[in-house]
Amino acid sequence: MDWKRPVTLVVLATLATLAVGTAPTPLWDEDEARFATVAREMVETGDWIVPRFNGTLAVDKPVLMHWCMAACMTVFGTNEFAARLPSMIATLLTGLALLRAGRRWFGDTTGVVAALAHAGCLLVAIEAHAATPDAILTALTAWATVLAAEAMSPGPDGQLARLGLGRAVGIGLLLGLAVVCKGPVGFVAPLAVVCPWAWCLATERRLAATGPKTVGRVARAAVPAVGDVLLALRPASIVIGAIAAAAPWYLAVSLRTDGEWTSGFFFVHNVGRFMAPMEKHSGGVLFHPLTMLVGFFPWSCFLPFAGVLAAWRTWRGGGDAATRQGTLLALVWLAVWVGAFSAAATKLPNYVLPAYPAAALVVGIVAVDAVRRATTAGWPHPRWLATGLASLVFGGIATMTTVAIAARYGIPGAEPAAVVGLVPLVGAAACWMLAARRPEAALAAFCATGLVYAALMVGPAQARIAAANTLPDFVERIRSVGGGPARIGTYQLPSPNAVFYAGGRVTQIRDGDLATVAAFAASGPEAVLLLPEQQLDAIRSSLPAGWNVLARTRPVFRSEDVVAVGHVAPGNQRTAATPEVTR
Repeated sequence: MDWKRPVTLVVLATLATLAVGTAPTPLWDEDEARFATVAREMVETGDWIVPRFNGTLAVDKPVLMHWCMAACMTVFGTNEFAARLPSMIATLLTGLALLRAGRRWFGDTTGVVAALAHAGCLLVAIEAHAATPDAILTALTAWATVLAAEAMSPGPDGQLARLGLGRAVGIGLLLGLAVVCKGPVGFVAPLAVVCPWAWCLATERRLAATGPKTVGRVARAAVPAVGDVLLALRPASIVIGAIAAAAPWYLAVSLRTDGEWTSGFFFVHNVGRFMAPMEKHSGGVLFHPLTMLVGFFPWSCFLPFAGVLAAWRTWRGGGDAATRQGTLLALVWLAVWVGAFSAAATKLPNYVLPAYPAAALVVGIVAVDAVRRATTAGWPHPRWLATGLASLVFGGIATMTTVAIAARYGIPGAEPAAVVGLVPLVGAAACWMLAARRPEAALAAFCATGLVYAALMVGPAQARIAAANTLPDFVERIRSVGGGPARIGTYQLPSPNAVFYAGGRVTQIRDGDLATVAAFAASGPEAVLLLPEQQLDAIRSSLPAGWNVLARTRPVFRSEDVVAVGHVAPGNQRTAATPEVTR
């Protein structure tokens, strides 16, 4: 079987999309700056065990992401590209996992479409260019899920195949790395996908040997099916592999911090986030299904219908065994990740990024099947086709409207980015014209629409929008005021961006701590304090004579300026005439 062509197509298309989206933009999200700062401190201090942010213990995430960023920084320097490169590589690897899944259960075309659907949706494109752990976690869990399921898939007799010892340990190593990336969810969630999937197949096999389905027969078949799953899965070998990958670092960081990191991460950032909303990130039970309609755009135009149709066909038992097995895996995969995080109290759209490969596989399965039917008997469900393309048009209009509103109320100068909204409109028109006579070309046009839209939204459009994010450039300018380097402090400005772009330790002063303000201001003429302008009167009495505003800027989505105050005196190179950063 020739594998080179589909692999080459997926790699080249994904790399092209990622390259266009790799705009030289500053770190946008505060989490990006926090994680990148931790990686930078690892490089600077040589301590790759204990994660620290601005010299203090960072307990919100494990260390794998920081290791990846720090490794890239040693090669490419401390910059945004190095911080984001691991997410780009991880996104490519996830696409290859989907290609492998498609080839195993459906065929090359389905694998290619699923991989391109994953790369060509909005949230994946954003996270592929973000210095966060989500893309890395998605790659690890996707490969662990696919490798386990393909090896356990039943043969002609319906019996679950047993994992080989080496593969079981290898899957455990992947799950252990996922735990080092984002905690216990990296181990639990993939197994929560594979085990129910395998249990369903084992139960179905036992039912086939006992006659028609009844409640009693299902109950009698379900219990021994658990044993079938455990025998095939080799759980002990998987656990050993996971412990080998995760335990050394967890043990080391616990010993180095006297358990402080371990307790802070597990009890605050795992149990705490699940039980109660943190940082005002809350939402109802439909939060993740609804946000996926945006994050999975443009493919979300067909995702609800594809999910229902795939579930219906799987329930009815139509098609060959491999197709049913692969479809069931994609559906369970999607349901487990979305369902688990829908039950958690703290919610963010990126929490369910590991579900996006499953969503891409579902739409790929249904899309390729629809194209094959259309070439012989016309498009199945033509009203759904029209509805999906109409949704694509609506998404393009919504994109233009959203950018225009954002430009008016928070991101000045972003108006040209609205042009990207034309891509879905053009794509919908092309798909509609090609659908009747060339169904394969219509599907290819939709794939191209997704890739182009995703690339432009996180590339040129993001660069235009990011121009309003003036704080990083402002901090870098302040560092070199008067020939620099300045020692930077912050008051009522808890921004990781200020820490990352300061290039070193920042003195972060709590609200009302005027004694520390006075001590920092008296520490030398190179000291510069950043704070919201409305806080200036509150600290003015603590500033020594000669201190005044050096420069100001208006960061995006802030209603007041951020000012830099420092020593201004005759003969001092720092003067009040320091150029202000353009708002």
